[in-house]
Amino acid sequence: PLYSSAASDVYKRQMENRSYIILDLYFLFPIIAHYLKFFLINLLYRKYVPHFTIRQFYPFILFYPFSSSKELIVFRKRKLLSGVAALFLICIGAYWLLHSDKQPEVCPQKVVEQINSGEKKAILTLADGKQVELVSGSAVDKDLGIVQVTGDSMAGLVYRAKDTIVKALEYHLLSVPRAGEYVMTLSDGTKVWINAESEIKYPVVFGPDKREVFITGEAFFEVVKDSLRPFIVHTPNAQTTVLGTSFNVMAYPDERHTEITLLKGAVVVEAAGRNQYIKPGQQVQVDNVSKEMNCREVNAGRYASWKDGLFDFEGMKLEDLAVELSRWYDVDFFFIHAASGQKKFTGAIKRNNSLQFMLDFIEKTSDVRFEVKENVVRVYNR
Repeated sequence: PLYSSAASDVYKRQMENRSYIILDLYFLFPIIAHYLKFFLINLLYRKYVPHFTIRQFYPFILFYPFSSSKELIVFRKRKLLSGVAALFLICIGAYWLLHSDKQPEVCPQKVVEQINSGEKKAILTLADGKQVELVSGSAVDKDLGIVQVTGDSMAGLVYRAKDTIVKALEYHLLSVPRAGEYVMTLSDGTKVWINAESEIKYPVVFGPDKREVFITGEAFFEVVKDSLRPFIVHTPNAQTTVLGTSFNVMAYPDERHTEITLLKGAVVVEAAGRNQYIKPGQQVQVDNVSKEMNCREVNAGRYASWKDGLFDFEGMKLEDLAVELSRWYDVDFFFIHAASGQKKFTGAIKRNNSLQFMLDFIEKTSDVRFEVKENVVRVYNR
């Protein structure tokens, strides 16, 4: 016999006087597998589908009342129907996959826009209000009578005075937007580097007794020495007087302090009626609200490294570094966790790298993570 007598006795006692559909598993499942395989193979080759009916299974499906003389495995109708339903769904699914003309939908890859570093660009506003856009490839050559103005995106603006005697001062305004920087040479030969999101107002030709310029933002000066005409830099909250020196001025209106950092020479900083004399390697901080001054020793070269194409930060909070990056790359930082902004970083990296390169550099040396979407950078703790 195919099955044990013990199993047969158990089923006999349970199924007395009742009739069921009897299915011999040993015969039925191999036949189903055979026809399913045959069906799927022909679907793959798209040649034909075998036309068979339930009658072809009759030799292997037995319908008769329960008999105590045979040892059989009995399956309830619900188990049989479940198996048939599963087989039906498999066949329908295979047919749909092979015969559907609709191509599978491909999810588009996330495209991260490359945000490049800033470049040399500015807008020059002349005394009559006309504006000249200074971008890569543009050139300026204007004869303004007492001065010749020339320049391009590489050399910057150069003012060459024809006559040092002027009746009235005429002012020009050079504005550098976010993601920009520019360099210029004033009529006395003083060279000025202007950082992103900054502007400088200056006379086309200086007067006979002093040289005055007005700064908002950040600029580095290499002042030509002239003992008869002191050079004065005005910022919203302080003024700096020099004869001949190299120094950096940072006076952004949204910063907490105005900073004057001296590399060589000597300067006097004045704020709220107080004067502070500083030496090379020192920095004066002026509180933009209280106007209080504080003098300290610093690594002066680090504060002027931006003009040489370098980000150089030492123990800088991430929130302060984010402000510098936002100006240079024209993006906005948003801190998901406020504590992330208090993390401090030390390092140096070239400013001509892309924003993504800069963010990767910070991620590798810290436990923060950045997410860039359009011009917004979100900062997370990692």
